Amino acid sequence: MRRAWTTPDTTLFLLAGAATVFGALMIFDAGYARSLAQGNGPIPKEFTQQILYLFVAMFLGWLVSRWRIDSFRKGAYALFGVAVASLVAVELFGVTMNGAKRWLDIGIVVQPAEFAKIAVILFLAAALAGRRPSKPPARPPGDWAEYLDKVAIPKIVSGWPFYLAFVAAYLIEREPDLGTAAVVVFVTMAMMVFGGVSWKSIAALLVVGGIGTVAVVKSQPYRMDRILNHAQRWEPDHVDDTGYQTTQSETAMASGGWTGVGIGAGRAKHMLPAATTDFILATIGEEFGLLGSLGVLGLLGAIAWRLAILALRAQTRFAMLVLAGTSSWIAIQTCTNVMMANGLLPAIGIPLPFVSSGGSSLLALWIAIGLCQSAADDRPRRTQEEPATEHSDRPLRGKVGHRAEASEREPVYSE
Repeated sequence: MRRAWTTPDTTLFLLAGAATVFGALMIFDAGYARSLAQGNGPIPKEFTQQILYLFVAMFLGWLVSRWRIDSFRKGAYALFGVAVASLVAVELFGVTMNGAKRWLDIGIVVQPAEFAKIAVILFLAAALAGRRPSKPPARPPGDWAEYLDKVAIPKIVSGWPFYLAFVAAYLIEREPDLGTAAVVVFVTMAMMVFGGVSWKSIAALLVVGGIGTVAVVKSQPYRMDRILNHAQRWEPDHVDDTGYQTTQSETAMASGGWTGVGIGAGRAKHMLPAATTDFILATIGEEFGLLGSLGVLGLLGAIAWRLAILALRAQTRFAMLVLAGTSSWIAIQTCTNVMMANGLLPAIGIPLPFVSSGGSSLLALWIAIGLCQSAADDRPRRTQEEPATEHSDRPLRGKVGHRAEASEREPVYSE
């Protein structure tokens, strides 16, 4: 299982580790007040659970990083099938908490939707990496029938991986978990761009996705109420009802000023029901101010940026897509959480990566970091009998921007 050589990206590990440790400290800070009020002592159970999951998550990340990334390419379709099956199992046998059925009890309670994000990235990366450029028709279609037969229908058929990704997003939305479903959809769209899908195809799927979004929002009356009333959340009729969490978060972040009111002195954690999860940024902004919030966002942005840099240096197309997809996941989820906390979006329930409490989220993120470490260290195989020459599969050192030979690389194409 251990590769003959390993050069993990230390920068990525340190950035993810710093975000995780800071998150654990903020979970303690945001949760101790409620823990005392409930008579459970000064140490919140969310903090204890996060510390336990932290060690397990980092171990799993290390374990995954020891496998060659092409092993995950071979198993990507199977992993996606397992992820979809687990989402169906949630629908049938899931554990209900706070009015949502998002968890499975398998000895420990896990949230399959978090791991589905990894499965979707691997699945789409494998599907896109394995394709070859499609040959354009020898001549332009003469009529609509010929256009449908030679252009439109082949494009529709070639989009099957994205349809399946949308099926996974739909199963997540039914839990209901609109926030996570939206992240999966946007990551899918991002991977279409990274995979070289034509802009016309992306635009067509955006139209279909927009129609589907309207349909799923209208399917739940509370969602429409939350969206329609968001602009009036400060009105007396809404400030203590549908707009409560957002207005409390906005108040906390505004009162923090530039440098904050001081660690432990915030009031948001006494008011918000999701102080350690979706709205942990409210406590950070209140107690550490705008500068503290920007520091956290800078840290998470640095993780996404580092993954993007590694994607540009990737030796194979599959590795590039895994790195780029994970970068987009962390960036999209971070931006969504921030916009929710500062009132640009209504409360849709989505954690801040590495910082918010949640065992499944932390496990999924560190498994993804392990995958990215493996992808960043992906190198063509070389037997012991083959010397490291200019024509071997081993990348040469000492050349800036060196890539694998053209025969090793998979082509970049447009549908």
